[in-house]
Amino acid sequence: MRKPSWLFRKLQLSVRTEVIINISLLMLAAILLIGFTISKINETRILYEKQQSGERMVQDFQVMIDYIALNRKEFSLIHPVVKKEVQDFIQVYSKERVFRDLIITDHNLYIVASLRTEEVDQRHSNDFLAQSIESGQLKTQTEKSGGFLSTQYKTLILYSPLWFRGKIAGGIQMGIPIGDVMMHLMESQRMILIWVILDAVVLIVFGSFLLSRVLVTPLKELVQLTQKISEGDFSQMIEVHSRNEIGQLISSFNRMIERLKENQESLDNHLDSLEAANRQLKQAQEELIRTEKLASIGRFAAGVAHEVGNPLGAILGYTGILLKNGIDREESKDYLRRIEKEIERINRIVRELLDFSRPSKFEIRDLEVNKVVENTLSLISYQKNFKNIQTQLNLQPNLPMIKGDESQLSQVLINIILNGADAMPDGGTLEIQSGEYIVGDSFPSPSRVPRPYARRRKGDPVESDYFHLRKTDPIAALLTKFSRGDRLVRIRISDTGVGIKKEDLERIFDPFFTTKSPDKGTGLGLSISLRIVESMGGEIRVESEVGKGSNFELYFLAI
Repeated sequence: MRKPSWLFRKLQLSVRTEVIINISLLMLAAILLIGFTISKINETRILYEKQQSGERMVQDFQVMIDYIALNRKEFSLIHPVVKKEVQDFIQVYSKERVFRDLIITDHNLYIVASLRTEEVDQRHSNDFLAQSIESGQLKTQTEKSGGFLSTQYKTLILYSPLWFRGKIAGGIQMGIPIGDVMMHLMESQRMILIWVILDAVVLIVFGSFLLSRVLVTPLKELVQLTQKISEGDFSQMIEVHSRNEIGQLISSFNRMIERLKENQESLDNHLDSLEAANRQLKQAQEELIRTEKLASIGRFAAGVAHEVGNPLGAILGYTGILLKNGIDREESKDYLRRIEKEIERINRIVRELLDFSRPSKFEIRDLEVNKVVENTLSLISYQKNFKNIQTQLNLQPNLPMIKGDESQLSQVLINIILNGADAMPDGGTLEIQSGEYIVGDSFPSPSRVPRPYARRRKGDPVESDYFHLRKTDPIAALLTKFSRGDRLVRIRISDTGVGIKKEDLERIFDPFFTTKSPDKGTGLGLSISLRIVESMGGEIRVESEVGKGSNFELYFLAI
């Protein structure tokens, strides 16, 4: 779209004013050009008439020469009698006409007669007159001053030969004042200026009226209509009064409003459908998280039972001893303190298990990563398969807080830690690290980040879509949600287990994908963990090598 000139942008003029100014300037320039052209034509015409008048006066002198030489066999302008008669004719002729200069010479340019009698018998040096006598043709010269636009004319000079019986007897130089040309031109320019002003006023007034009726008013209606459309009102229309381009534009605009109204209604229906689907998806996600949490509880239920069984056996033994006779008061107090200690141990185990399994509302708040890691590790440390696993905890103190849900972050850590324990059936080392990380150019490419999925397939049911189950574009793996310079908190969980095959590494986050037997996993743990981490604005990155173990890294934006 063409931008308005800097002048109109600075003045902030309306469309009507801007168009009227442009048209007025254009018309004024055209009228001035026409006026200037007419003035130049008048100027040329007046000069031509002056030249014609001068040529007629030259012919008068030629007739005078012919009359003087009528009864003479020999004729010469330098003859005393001829010179006197020519001088007398000049004196009489110049009384009725105004001359700036009038000189008659013989063919050798000696002055025979002149308005200034003191110049008689002197040689006249004028190249134009000499060329005219030599060529036998009339020549003219105009004395003027000023430029092309404002010319001041002074004198029109004619140079002509004088003939006698087919031969050139001499020449005549005649200077005619043409100051009256300027008066005619000034009068003509004054009239042109008056007509220019009148035409401009008429054109501006009627042009403004016609422009408003044909262009500006429909444009104002369109602007008002677009404002209502931007406010969500699609009930207004503009009446079409003509079939020109403006009328076609208004018709197209009305059709566009109808389409927008239909699309808005369709969009509202889709939004209602999406809101319903979103509620169902949210409910399904909560159920999946709950299911996976219960599955995790089942996975380490045996370890919890073992941890509860040992203190229960001790309590039974201590109570049996207390039931016997012969125990003094101090010894009974000692056994009671031991029973109390074992009961507190059982209570702590059961409380941690209940806190983890209890349904909780997803709530984003400030979290201390190290505290969540320690609580989670305390919960799963009762597993019997952890007896052969050496746990190393390297937590950086004074880490910045992150935004997230403590219960769901704990579930993510449990899923990854239990998977690491399952990958080390014969024992090994499980290392958990936390630390601060600044995003730089060397930030590793994510193994899994939010990516655009493929479009809906034709065979998908109308009420559902399975885009989340499709493979994503591998080029999108180069993208990351974090920017250079971002301050992150990183949790790294490493194991020395069997590792993950390369062909399985890209699928470990797919729902229901698992390499374990059906009684040991559902294949939803890592998929749900990914969704939880992404809902907290984080990322999961995985590195693994068969026979050397796996390394899971969780990144969260620090606050």
